[in-house]
Amino acid sequence: MFTSSVLSIERVGPVGLIWLDRAAKYNALSTELWSAIPNAIAELTGDATIKAIVLAGRGKHFCVGIDLMENVIGSEEPRSGSSEAIENLRKLENTGNFQAAISSLADSALPVIAVVHGHCLGAGIDLISACDIRVCSADANFSVRETRIGIVADVGTLQRLPKIVSAGHVAELAYTGKDIDARRAEKIGLVNDSYDSFDNAFAAGMALAHDISANSTLAVRGTKFMLRKSENLSTDQSLTLNAMFTLLTSLKSNDLKESIDAFMSRRPPNYTGS
Repeated sequence: MFTSSVLSIERVGPVGLIWLDRAAKYNALSTELWSAIPNAIAELTGDATIKAIVLAGRGKHFCVGIDLMENVIGSEEPRSGSSEAIENLRKLENTGNFQAAISSLADSALPVIAVVHGHCLGAGIDLISACDIRVCSADANFSVRETRIGIVADVGTLQRLPKIVSAGHVAELAYTGKDIDARRAEKIGLVNDSYDSFDNAFAAGMALAHDISANSTLAVRGTKFMLRKSENLSTDQSLTLNAMFTLLTSLKSNDLKESIDAFMSRRPPNYTGS
C-alpha cells in the first residue's frame, strides 16, 4: 500500500487524488517527492474503482520547482575513486529517473487533471504539462524558470509544452523565464479555465474528474491511449491503429452493450469497465 511523508493520495468515489504534500517547502520537488509520484499513479490506476485522477498541492503554492538546496547547492560529492565519466553517468541516470517519474503522469492509463494555485515554477511546469487537463485559481502564476537560473529545462517542459500552446508562446516563456498570471495562462491555452479561488478551481477539477468517471472506463482509457499514441504517428497510421483498437476492444465490450441497453430503456448507463 502506498505511503509517503511528502505525497499523499485520497479516494473520493471514482476519483483518485494525488496531493503534493511538502507544504513547508512549497512542494519543491525533492528526490523523495518526485520518486513517490509513479508509486501513487500505480496504486490508483491499479484500483478498478478509480476512473480519473486529480493532482493538486497542499499549502500556499502548487510547486516552486526542483529543490535547489538538494539538487544543486547540496549535490553529492563525487564518490571516492570515481572518474568524472562514472559520475556523469550516475547523474544522467538520476535525471532519467526524474524524467520517468514526471512521465508517469502522461503515461497513466487514466486521465490526470492538474489543479494549480500559487506558484507553478520550473519543474512545476514539467508536472502540469504531463497532465491531460489543467485548471487554476486566479492567484496562480507560471514560469519556465530554468532559463533564469542558468540551466535548460530537461524533465519534459520543452518536449510537452509545444503540444499544449503555440510555438511563439513556448519560445517566449522558455527563453525569457518570465512569469505569467492565470489570465495569460488561460488566454494562451496553458490552462483550460481559471477560477477566483483555489476552492473553486479544485471543485471544477473534481467536477471534470466526475464527468469523466461517468463514462465507460474502457472508452476513456482507449481514448487516452489513442491520443498518446497518435502524437508520434501520421494521420493514416493513427487511423489504422484506431480502427484496430475499436474492432478489438470497444465493439467487443460489455460497456457498449450496456450503453445500448440503457438508451433503449431510457435510463442512465451503469458501466462496469468490462
